[in-house]
Amino acid sequence: MTEQFFTNRVALITGASSGIGRATALRLAAAGAKLGLAARNGAALQEVADQAAEAGAALPIPTDVTEPEQCRRAVEATVERFGKLDLLICSAGLSMRAYFEGSALPALERVMRVNFFGTLYATHFALPHVKRSRGSLVAISSVTGLRGIPSYGVYGASKFAIQGLYESLHLELKKHGVHVGVVSPAFVDTPLRDNVLAGDGQPWHVPPPPPFRIWPVEKCVDRIVRLIVKRRREIVLPWFVGPMLALDRLLGYGFGNWLLERKFPEESPP
Repeated sequence: MTEQFFTNRVALITGASSGIGRATALRLAAAGAKLGLAARNGAALQEVADQAAEAGAALPIPTDVTEPEQCRRAVEATVERFGKLDLLICSAGLSMRAYFEGSALPALERVMRVNFFGTLYATHFALPHVKRSRGSLVAISSVTGLRGIPSYGVYGASKFAIQGLYESLHLELKKHGVHVGVVSPAFVDTPLRDNVLAGDGQPWHVPPPPPFRIWPVEKCVDRIVRLIVKRRREIVLPWFVGPMLALDRLLGYGFGNWLLERKFPEESPP
């Protein structure tokens, strides 16, 4: 079913040089998709393109998603190469773990530019093409975009913003046959975890260990593929986060606040 679905479909993936974006690109290439691959790291992007090309066609497009003109060029290059665009997957992201007080404004703004505006720009330019093909717009969010978590205030805010944008697009575009979906994973085993920013905008030398399970990246890719194939509106990893959040709301957030305050205490970079 998956191979039949993606055969000869054209996807543009941001953040394709590593992590979730890279793993998704390789999965879709193996299923017969044609890919535009966007990321800043040109050398790493070329490696992914070379691997993906073994199964199909892949076009590396060095792109800084915080620059709207570069996002436009990534979309246009993909359409020019393959003739259409069926699928956009916005996976470019930057993580930050720091209490808001004392964090530097340039660092906070950078997280918003990469996570939210990187998604917004790519979506803006891809939309006319995806609308024409009645395809899919997919954003990689986070469980921090579903519930406020200490030390993830700005990272979570960028993901809340993505949730709001894509929920609105879902309502605006469903009459045009466009699928709009969001994947919200918890902690995933990717290089992003090794480059978590502290409040000064520099990576932690040793990132604070996550207090909950770290999920294999392939589990996340499974959810992305399922969301696209079944045209789901949202999928959360792990599945039980959704019911837990619903119970948390029902109980007035008291227990959830108590648990999160203890699981995510304020820490200082070594």
